[in-house]
Amino acid sequence: MSDGELDFDADELAMLRQLFRDEAKDALETVTTRVLAGGSAKPTPDALTEMMRVTHTLKGAAGTVGLNTMVDLSHRLESALASFGREPSPWTPATADLLVEVTDALRAYLDVATEPTGDAVADTIRDRIDQIARPNRRPMSLPPPFVEPPPEPVIEPALDGAPVPETKAWLRVEPERIDELMSSAGELLFDRTRIERRVQLLRTLARDLARTRQNLHDALDTPDVPSRAALGEAESELAGQAALLSQTTAALLDEIEALRRTIGELQKSLTRIRMGPARDLMTHAARTLRALRRATGARVELRTIGEETEFDKAVAEQLVDPITQLLRNAVAHGVEPPEERAAKGKPATATVTIRARQDGNLLVLEVSDDGRGIDTAALRERLVSTGQWSAARAELANDPEILDALLGSGVSVRDDADELAGRGIGIGLVRQTVSRLGGEVKVSSMPGRGTTFSLRLPLSTALAQAMLFKVGGQVYAIPNVHVIDTTLVDALATTASVRHEQLPVLRLDALLGHSSAADRRPGVVVSFAGKSLVCTVDKIIGPREIIIKPLGPLLAPLTLYAGATISGSGKIQLILDPAQLVRRAYPDAPDAAISDAGSAPMVLAGRALVIDDSRAIREAMTSMLGREGWIVDVAEDGARALQMTRQLRYDLIVTDLEMPELGGFDLIVHLRKDERFKTTPIVIITSRANPEHRRRARDLGVLALVAKPITRRKLLEALATR
Repeated sequence: MSDGELDFDADELAMLRQLFRDEAKDALETVTTRVLAGGSAKPTPDALTEMMRVTHTLKGAAGTVGLNTMVDLSHRLESALASFGREPSPWTPATADLLVEVTDALRAYLDVATEPTGDAVADTIRDRIDQIARPNRRPMSLPPPFVEPPPEPVIEPALDGAPVPETKAWLRVEPERIDELMSSAGELLFDRTRIERRVQLLRTLARDLARTRQNLHDALDTPDVPSRAALGEAESELAGQAALLSQTTAALLDEIEALRRTIGELQKSLTRIRMGPARDLMTHAARTLRALRRATGARVELRTIGEETEFDKAVAEQLVDPITQLLRNAVAHGVEPPEERAAKGKPATATVTIRARQDGNLLVLEVSDDGRGIDTAALRERLVSTGQWSAARAELANDPEILDALLGSGVSVRDDADELAGRGIGIGLVRQTVSRLGGEVKVSSMPGRGTTFSLRLPLSTALAQAMLFKVGGQVYAIPNVHVIDTTLVDALATTASVRHEQLPVLRLDALLGHSSAADRRPGVVVSFAGKSLVCTVDKIIGPREIIIKPLGPLLAPLTLYAGATISGSGKIQLILDPAQLVRRAYPDAPDAAISDAGSAPMVLAGRALVIDDSRAIREAMTSMLGREGWIVDVAEDGARALQMTRQLRYDLIVTDLEMPELGGFDLIVHLRKDERFKTTPIVIITSRANPEHRRRARDLGVLALVAKPITRRKLLEALATR
């Protein structure tokens, strides 16, 4: 398939191919790991199955992004691997080395696949793969850059079989950041050496002081007059030792300060390893807006500012859904049709701006549109008509308070809902996601000028400012961004007045299983997702910078805790989850108002779910379906998809067959048992479009089975059969 036959623009195709290269290298590393785990022995059936699965996935993804030569190479490698499961097997003691050589060559080929030299390299790889399947055939010599390595010693596996290590996730880091880390580690070694020298000197001083003390003791025990000279000598020794002790102590304090600085630099270097530019998030936003533009016909363009702003890559991953929702909101609510904009003297094409910047230790992301703005009068009426607010409260509220209510009330200013917006749920989930990351969301709007959503959150999830306090002798923490005040609470009070508002009181001693005190107690005022409460504590320690660590398997099921940190004395301090505290203080509130962002995906009409273990295919399918007006969610395997379908109702399911955890057919069986999905259209995309799979698909009521590589034309033909 040529580039011209692919239904992607140049930027989209370049991005999809880069995604494919990254995941292909990971897949090939999986094959290499499995081969090396067995030494020179033939892989176990389970290992062979996994190697064939990832190679099969590689073949389908390569076809989707138009790399036909890679499709051929992947197919040949898959066939060679399949031959090892048959008898007689072509596996020889040299096969393992050949396989590693081929996977290394394929990884390098990915970087030259679209270059003129790629064909010659591919021919050499084909010959090597043929040599694997037919070991008696003499191979071609490998041209540069693939120089045949010297043979490695054969390592025989243990009799009971060595455990194969799990495939790990990779974090790509620039070399200069590793250099900074190594430099800090070197400084740490120097600091340790200097401190060790000071400690050794202190030990010597301690011995000298002990000797001088003994001399002094002996002089005092001597009754004759000459002992006065001994006393003077001892006093002189003590004076010198005291001066040296003072100098050594001062030098040691200096070394400790240097150590503190080095640790700080090391900490910064470690944090920077996790950092990435906002450009990646903005690129995803551009693709999302392009899909929305195609789906709705809206005339809108994206402007980005601050693409070089760096923040935690883990934060960026969590922000994809909130940014997507804000873009949908801008298209559905914000921008006017071209004729309406022209009548107002605006350019026919609307502009959505994403701006990123650092503010101290915080990341500030702003998503703005130049549309009609939010009608606060209409929103005020809607809050009253839906029972969210009383008429008296609505009359007293100012515009900022009304706009803030939009973030947590589940109320929309639209009378109707479509696949983009109108249910008032998505914006609330934006706040919940950002709150889970330790941040906050603000909204501002000017009628006729547009709306701006401002997201403020920590640059990194590894470091955070937290409020520490004691309950029952134990130290706990709550992220500072959720702490808005402190107060005092009466012994039996169930509510407390804070800033002219009555807030529920949550007694942490009872919640955490400690004995309760009867006197007046300090309280920490916590706010999350638009709801506030007062948590009673024994003692407020104050704000501290903490390093957040994930909970181990023992505490992970306890939803009350969001993580842990370690004190300077080595004690574990648990971090309370503000979302869970709000749930306990507001037991009658709907889950949509305070749910965890990680477990409550956006609920929108006209949604499709794409399931494939190849990220490149998931992204390509998102683009294809987005052009046809679908709002797309994705899952990497059937198990994750099943979790998502238990929470959401989808109008279309598109799934691969061969995936880890839960395969496509097993997923469909589960879905057909659910009343909500008994008649939902399901499309299978697979490289194994054989008669047996087609028969089983028909038995399960599948709409269509489409052979990979998937194209927009194939997809449209499948959907047209609905």
